[in-house]
Amino acid sequence: MGRTDYGAGRMEERTPGHWLITIELSRDPATGRRRRQRCTVIGKKRDAQKALREALNKRDMGLTVATTKITVAEWLSGWLERHEAEGHIGATAHERYEGIIRVHLTPMLGALRLQQLRPDQIAEAKARWLSGKESTAKGPLAGSTVHKHMVVLREALDDALRAGLIPVNPIQAVRAPSVRAAAEQRALSEAEITTLLAEAKGTRYDVPIRTALASGMREGELLGARWEDFDPDAAILCVRQTLVYVRGKVSFKEPKSENSRRTLELSAGTVRLLRAHRAAQKECRLALGAAWQDHGLIFPSTIGTPWLPRAFFRGYRAIVAAAASPRETDEAEGRTPLADPKSVDFHCLRHTAGSQWILHGVDIFTVSRRLGHASAAFTMNVYGHLLKGQQKTAAEALDHLLAADG
Repeated sequence: MGRTDYGAGRMEERTPGHWLITIELSRDPATGRRRRQRCTVIGKKRDAQKALREALNKRDMGLTVATTKITVAEWLSGWLERHEAEGHIGATAHERYEGIIRVHLTPMLGALRLQQLRPDQIAEAKARWLSGKESTAKGPLAGSTVHKHMVVLREALDDALRAGLIPVNPIQAVRAPSVRAAAEQRALSEAEITTLLAEAKGTRYDVPIRTALASGMREGELLGARWEDFDPDAAILCVRQTLVYVRGKVSFKEPKSENSRRTLELSAGTVRLLRAHRAAQKECRLALGAAWQDHGLIFPSTIGTPWLPRAFFRGYRAIVAAAASPRETDEAEGRTPLADPKSVDFHCLRHTAGSQWILHGVDIFTVSRRLGHASAAFTMNVYGHLLKGQQKTAAEALDHLLAADG
């Protein structure tokens, strides 16, 4: 194939669409030997030319890549710890990233030298994950799952590029897997809400479920809520911390964003509910005496300690299963069993709250602030389908002024 020289750098098309970029560096000061920097670019000639220009510019600015024998596995491991330490991700995201790196990225790409990682090697790993053949997974992975793998790898390689360890990010030349549109989130109907509340009545889950539906709080926010965050006279509940369970340990963290740190106005009914719950909790605390370990939580375990998410969700699933079970008396009692109980996770209650607010005429901006979303645009993407009919209302708003006579 043809080779084109550009002064102290050159590009050569080894196979159609695969270009080898080489630039000359200064001689090694210790040995006097010539040094070169090489990388592979997949794409058209102009893509290779652009990569060559960028590499030459970095060399001329003194930003040349130093030769290193670090492997992809070594870089990923150190990068993840720095990524969390610098505050780019939280403990929960760290646990998710660590699993992706340990189970998928390292077995497939970890042994390769970081500076020798090529786009075709990443593309091959992607293909094997999707097909399930000679893969790190037990079977084919969904495009959305493989996309998450590639997001982690891209972030890590971007930082390697910024650190001057690689001249270009090889994953940029790899097409991301197609991802199916996410299914519409599940929201309960009013009849299903009634059934769920009836099933939870008299259990430890009665007040948490009612509070979640009234406030739209996330599970971690609910389990992290303290009595000091509740002001019954002002009828507000402040979201100031969230319970996190990572690597077998419970901790409390500040909400992940400024919008997540919010003050929720409560209805008179919800205030009465929480006041009654606090009175019942005081009775329980007195009955247990020294066995009670007070953490000031609104929804603690049976002895006052943080309620572990796994235990909480296990009990919640039992309530949902019971609410989904058909009964002979359903018609007589006007009971509507929950449909598709597997989709009724705790987050479903949050989505149900947002959906009901929209259906009852609450504006998008208020719903967004109440749910602690990053922006009203995000809320609109999630709940916009519930605003059907608003276009016609808008069209008719000035009709009495604009419509022609007759």
